[in-house]
Amino acid sequence: MSTKKSKSRNGLPPLQGAGAAGLVLPNFHRHFDDDSLIQNAMDCVSKLIDVYESGPHFYANLDSTMLERWLSEDWPELIEALTEEATLEAFRRNLIDYCSRLSAAGAIADSFLGETLDYEQGGYWDFDVERFFPGLHRRVLFGKVKKLEQLPPIIAVLVDKFARKRRTPLRDSDNYYPHSRLPSDGWDWCDLAQVKSADDRTAFLLRKAHFPQHLGWSTRERYALVLNVSPETIASKLIDKAYPPHIDARTNSSGTVIACCHLRDGAPAIPFLENLPTLTLFRRFIPVIYLVANEPLLIEYEWSMMANGNLYVREAREIEDRYASDSPANSHDNADALITRILPMPLGAGPKPKLQPAVPWNDAWSDCIPC
Repeated sequence: MSTKKSKSRNGLPPLQGAGAAGLVLPNFHRHFDDDSLIQNAMDCVSKLIDVYESGPHFYANLDSTMLERWLSEDWPELIEALTEEATLEAFRRNLIDYCSRLSAAGAIADSFLGETLDYEQGGYWDFDVERFFPGLHRRVLFGKVKKLEQLPPIIAVLVDKFARKRRTPLRDSDNYYPHSRLPSDGWDWCDLAQVKSADDRTAFLLRKAHFPQHLGWSTRERYALVLNVSPETIASKLIDKAYPPHIDARTNSSGTVIACCHLRDGAPAIPFLENLPTLTLFRRFIPVIYLVANEPLLIEYEWSMMANGNLYVREAREIEDRYASDSPANSHDNADALITRILPMPLGAGPKPKLQPAVPWNDAWSDCIPC
């Protein structure tokens, strides 16, 4: 871990004095009438991080561009207001510095816990700890900071978060991905009949605006994949958490080896590089709705492009470079089960309006009192 100063990855200059008063920090859940737009935007960014964070690697790889995209998806009015007020660039510089500060805080928190996570993930990473926490990392490494209360609050919070995950008791349910059996009705905005008639190599991308109500209660993601599976597919195999989703080599119908996102045995893998824009839409999980025996089964697979996106891309390119010289004759004899296309979810006519009573509702007390 380096303590040298580094240039912003986003190409914008850092805020002057950002290590102290120049940096606008989130107020978390406190809001005041005189808060600036930048303050309100940073408060919302903090909420997004709390909801979608996935541990130390998430903080180590915080990407301000991705956070801004999430913000524009969840609170578009904030981005519009920042643009109208001509403060969008100032917000972006503040967000870049805040991400650097939070990454440095996460690195120190990890050192305080004595962890050995591979923050660098095979590449060079420069945590700017001296800019935001001068001398603290060195004191932690040499054991001069031993108590949680000796740490700045933001680092103490992350220490608590990271440590709490290690203390979580083990249960049988931990062996399975979060899942829910969804009702077959209420899909008025979605043409499930077309999904049922599709093969198990075609996936449909469903936006949150078109989620059935019961699906919106079951996931915080803004997109979901809907997929028909072969009749012999067993639901228990799809939810079994034998290993996390990962990148591995698969053979397509042309005999070419490509890198794929492998979610689970029994489900077709997703070609990674050609579907990267779609896979980047997911924040913390990939919600997949399988039609198992024509019944919707929602499974949320762990997937964080913020935490692991750079690693996934590097692994995918290494796989395809390694097999680039192989001819189809030298590849596997049989093609693997792959998603061949991801289509926008077909929309129906929309929810049917509820029937209104033919006569005005009479709520007079006399009608409610029995004779």
